[in-house]
Order: sequence, then C-alpha cells, then structure tokens
Amino acid sequence: MGEPAWWPSGISQSSFSESQESLICRTSFGKTTMWDYHSATELQWWKQVPEEGSIWGDWPQQVISVDNIIEDENGIILNISSQVEQWIVRIIPFAIGQDVSRIVRHNEWNEALQECDILMPVACWSNEKSDRIAIYPQYEIVGDDEIIDNMQLIIYSMAKIHSSLSQFATPNSERLWNDTLKSIEGELKTNTLWRGPHSKNTVGLPTTNFRFTSIVKVDGRLLLIAQPRRLVEHLLVGEQRLPAVANLMSMEREFANQIKVDEFQRKQSLDTWSDIVPTEWTGKKEMSTVLGGPWLWRYRAVLLNLAHAKAFGDNQLESNCKAWLGDVSRLQAHLGTIRMWKAGEWVGYSAIAVGFYAWKMQTMAGQNGLTLLVGGAIFAIIMNRIYWSKDPKPY
Repeated sequence: MGEPAWWPSGISQSSFSESQESLICRTSFGKTTMWDYHSATELQWWKQVPEEGSIWGDWPQQVISVDNIIEDENGIILNISSQVEQWIVRIIPFAIGQDVSRIVRHNEWNEALQECDILMPVACWSNEKSDRIAIYPQYEIVGDDEIIDNMQLIIYSMAKIHSSLSQFATPNSERLWNDTLKSIEGELKTNTLWRGPHSKNTVGLPTTNFRFTSIVKVDGRLLLIAQPRRLVEHLLVGEQRLPAVANLMSMEREFANQIKVDEFQRKQSLDTWSDIVPTEWTGKKEMSTVLGGPWLWRYRAVLLNLAHAKAFGDNQLESNCKAWLGDVSRLQAHLGTIRMWKAGEWVGYSAIAVGFYAWKMQTMAGQNGLTLLVGGAIFAIIMNRIYWSKDPKPY
C-alpha cells in the first residue's frame, strides 16, 4: 500500500507501515502519536457514538452513508449522511492539539463569532491530547481562481473575526515567539536570523489556523473554516497563541504561493485588515519593520512553509521559500544600516547628560555645558527623525 497524502515522507524516520503498527510518527522535527482511523471511514463505525474520549457539540445521529473519501496533506475528508442531513468530516490522523474543538467548547468564543464569515465545526471527537474528528455542516469546495479573485473579501472576513476575538486576547509573549523562531531556524538550518521587540499591544488570540484551503462556500457565501494546525506547526511550534497579524501574514503567504503578490497587493491587504481590527494593533511601533512588524511575521510564515515543503516533498514551494529568505537577508542588511542612525541618537542623549551635569556643576567654561546639552538634544532629535524615516514600509 502506498503512503497517503498526509504522510510526511520528507521528514519521517520510519516507514508508514511501521508507524501504523506502533502508532508513533517519528520525524526529523520530533515525534507525535497517531490513532487507528481506518474504522472511522466505514459506515458501521458511525452507527454508534464513540465510547472513549470526549465529544463536543452535536454528534451526527442515524448515519446511513459514508462516501467521497479523499486525502490531503492535512488528513482524510469524507461525507456522511442521515435521512435528513449531510455533514463533511475531517479525520485528523496525528495528535496535533485541540485547536478545532476549542471553538466548539468555548461558548463565549462561539457567540462572539456568530456574525462573522466563519464556518465552525458542529461537533468534535477528542482524546486527552488531540482532536481526532471534526464535523462540519455541508459546504461547497471553492476553486482556486475564485479564491484569488476574492482575496480582499477574504482578508476583510479574517479581520472581522480577529476583531471579534480581541476581547479574549492574552498578553504579549515576545520571549516565547522569539525563542520559537530560534528553534525553527535551528531545525531548518537556515542562514537567517530575525527577532522582534514586540510592543505590549501585540497580543495573542485564540487559534483559528486559517489557510488557503480554509475558504469554502455555503449558500453562495464565502466562509473561512476553523481547522487543525499543520503537522509541522505542531512539531516545531506546539500550542501557542499568536497575534492576529501573524495569521494575516500566513494567509498572505498562502496567496503568494498561488499568485505573484506584489507591493500594491500587500499594502491593500494590510490596509483592508487595519481598517477593521483594533487601532492599537496597527500603531507606528506595531507596524515598524525595524521592530519586527508584519515583515517578521511574514518571515515566520515562510519558515513554516519551508518546513511544510520539506515534509511533503514540495520542491517548488521549497525553492520559492529559499528565494524569499535570500531576499530577506538583504532587508536585514538594510536594517543593520538603519541602526547606525539609532546609535547616533544615543550619542545625542549622551551629550545631553554630559552637558546637563556640566552646566549644573559649572565644570565647563561659560555656557559650554548648556550649549552641549542643547546641541545634544537637537542632534538626538535629528537622528531619531532620520531613523524612523528610513524604516521600511510594512508591505
């Protein structure tokens, strides 16, 4: 039997058949457990409610058919039906966390998202470590061309969801985010290095894992599906709340994998998103490239795309990611040059301090101390203005 589409053959350290026997997937990025999902693709399994684990939401009753079984890089998808209703089921073969069922379990999140363009699962089956099955209402698959044509509408829908979840935000996790970047860089052995001093307004949100494959249609309306995280994100990142801009940049990179996304489109997407989300998320410091900003989260998204490409042998995606990382090296060199102006600003501050004490203690002749103080202040202001004027745009 061949390997399924969701098997990470590029990083697996044991064969698919061996992993099925042990129910452990060992990869060069770490290991995770599996479960024997085969029976869940058969009608008999759906005749009764699973006895082990936990069920969240409205579990399908009186199922009479199971069909249209397909596989993708995220798992297995199938259709199930009763006499009166149809559902789409996603089987999650790996233990990769409970991101999906949290949307079902947390009533406050669920209620906050009711007016948003999001399709949440109606039920989930989980064990103590991970969601195993997520069940969605019937929806239509949307073609790539239609998704691309509606890029800004999708970004708008994401922004509305992010804004609705803002009331459940958790504080800045700068150290954790930067440590994770260091870990990913180490695993991928890239030649790049980037960290960011995120402001206090850069906060974590409940995880939704929106991707290009998240867009579906119900009654002619485009919706975003809350779905499981990717395997490589589980292995390299784990359970972690990220700011909304990280999800936006991840989606932007998903579009960039399909079409050429230029500066105008990046600006348009960021403007569309910024018009909806809380204003404190889009301030000068939050958008600043010298402080990280959207470019740092693009960088993170590309690193994870590179990991995904390696896991599933996607040579084209791997090549695109490496080319992008080559360009970001030039951006970082530019940022290094800008920091010289910041150093000049601190020279001005030093002159202010020396001039102030010299003026107060009369250790310099005449008004030289006061002159040094004023000159230092002017110099620091000029250096500060130059520094920020050279900050690359966030798009």
